[in-house]
Amino acid sequence: MAASHQPASPPTPDTKTNTPTPAGTDFEMAESIKISTREPSVKFSQLLIPPAALRNPEDTEGQPTAATANLLQIPDQHLSRPTLPSFPSQTPSQKWKREEGFWPSFVAICIPLLLSALEGTVTNTALPTISGALNLGTQFSWVATAFLLASTLLQPLYGQLGDMWGRKYPMMTAIAVFAIGSGICGGANSGSVLILGRIVQGLGTGGIDLFAEMILCDIIPLRKRGPYLAIKHAVFAVGTTLGPLLGGVFAEHGWRWCFLVNIPVCAVAIIVMHFWLSVGGGIKVKDLKFRQELKKVDMVGTAILTTSVILLLVPLSAGGASYPWSHAAIVVPLVLSVAGFIGFAFFQRSKYCAHPIMPKEVFSNRTTNIGFALTAIHGFITYGFQFYLPPFFQAVKGSSPMQSGLQVLPTTLIIVVFAAAGGPLLTIWGRYRPIHIIGFICITLGISLWILVEKDWPLAAWLCLQILPAAGCGIVVSSMLPTVQVKLPESTTGQSSGSWAFLRGTGSLFGVAIPGAVFNIRFNGLLSGISSTAARTQLDKGQAYQRATSAFVKKWDPSVQKEIVHSFTEGLRYVWIVFAILAGTGLLMTPFEKEHEMRTEVSSAYGLKMPKSAGQTPAHTAQGTPMMTPTEEKSQEEAGMMV
Repeated sequence: MAASHQPASPPTPDTKTNTPTPAGTDFEMAESIKISTREPSVKFSQLLIPPAALRNPEDTEGQPTAATANLLQIPDQHLSRPTLPSFPSQTPSQKWKREEGFWPSFVAICIPLLLSALEGTVTNTALPTISGALNLGTQFSWVATAFLLASTLLQPLYGQLGDMWGRKYPMMTAIAVFAIGSGICGGANSGSVLILGRIVQGLGTGGIDLFAEMILCDIIPLRKRGPYLAIKHAVFAVGTTLGPLLGGVFAEHGWRWCFLVNIPVCAVAIIVMHFWLSVGGGIKVKDLKFRQELKKVDMVGTAILTTSVILLLVPLSAGGASYPWSHAAIVVPLVLSVAGFIGFAFFQRSKYCAHPIMPKEVFSNRTTNIGFALTAIHGFITYGFQFYLPPFFQAVKGSSPMQSGLQVLPTTLIIVVFAAAGGPLLTIWGRYRPIHIIGFICITLGISLWILVEKDWPLAAWLCLQILPAAGCGIVVSSMLPTVQVKLPESTTGQSSGSWAFLRGTGSLFGVAIPGAVFNIRFNGLLSGISSTAARTQLDKGQAYQRATSAFVKKWDPSVQKEIVHSFTEGLRYVWIVFAILAGTGLLMTPFEKEHEMRTEVSSAYGLKMPKSAGQTPAHTAQGTPMMTPTEEKSQEEAGMMV
């Protein structure tokens, strides 16, 4: 039997209470609809209908729209169980608009992002100089590794804290921590102090990156997020572009400015954020009960995860350099690390972990899990490739630190351009899988070409070889987090963003450590081909990277120079092989992603604050829907799944 064609009536008085039935509730049910729990099925026309599907928001008389008429003419269909139908969005993408305070808030989060990106790459070209000045030896890799480690390990915890205390003030605190770390690095007179400063810097930049991602997720719908993610990633890419160039300049004129330049910019960023960033949510200071809040923090899970990652990094940096790979100092940490990761996974799903930093709900579907894996691979290749390009140009091509900073510009600039294009493409196209397939084809093919290169290739060839891998890395940047979140409820924004940021950072971390271990193994095997005993001594036991400068190579006789350059070329060839294998693995995973429709509305307790005088519902929430906390939102979604 066909459904009734009668137009929807205005709200009528309740016969029992003699009070009007509210018209702004989430769902309305006709009085005649009765769903019996005894019947095995119900009719489609008897299902709950959202008010936006029945009434034009601008029509106070409640007259039906054309979409309403079509909806009401749907024939009855028997379903196996009561299910909420898929109706048009209450806030379609074309109606979403930027509200007052959007652009100031957006600018406020971009300034510290620029700093974070700059500091992540500024040491790439300056590190050989810094390593020589402080005599770091095998500690050189920890200057970058400690920074990435600290910025990565606490990001799942930051996601928890962001849900508890909001985004604004934790992000301002992260900027202050970053400034303190920069001061420690700038005044360092030993490798240990420098690494300590880098750890403090990393703790700050980890919070900056994650809270910026969370704020964007809170104020912009998933389908409309692409262009703004592109702008954000473009800002980040500008920092990674300027970093190697400034690092080369500072390496020649005073390496301490690599860190000291951050302090005044951090001060400006905090002031701007205080006045411009206007987002809601989070606990108020007067309501803060510190002991109760600490009970909600997964300290045990964070400790297990942190320890496991460190135990894996130690043998990767020392294996084949300070100790042989068969030594107990290498084998024992590796075994303990693997056991720690397994134990962490079980603990997060056990009854003893009431508030996990990586709950199983975040890893609940195939597309999300593939998105996480591709994120880690992308971070591994993007950061690692840019990390090993400067020593290649300095040691193999004979460039100065400043020249090498200019020579890696094609990679960073192309990443900027394609990152800026990838976001709008995602919004217009609405599909992420083809973007990932195209991107990983470019990365795999581009880095595979680097395996073939020789020292005598012209410089123009080296510059052109950067185009394909950089284009692939850039075009997929903006679609990684949306892929992870497309099938997850918005109540998991903090947890999914924290897990995503952790895996991205872990990928970047191992993008330095694993290729570095491979490079040391290969280079040590080539030492016998260097005729100079003095040169072999200075390059042995993991010291090759810190000697990867044109100044070191040119101080030897021409015949020895040729032998050293050959060793660096072959050692780095194995680094490119590692990147190519991992890129190919990512390419094989992309076809298994499923395409899902991206949300065109956003409902978050942490969205933009509206002026009190506006007297209207915030634009980031669905019309007529009160703003909810993540816990309330999750409960409502679970209730909807049970209907």
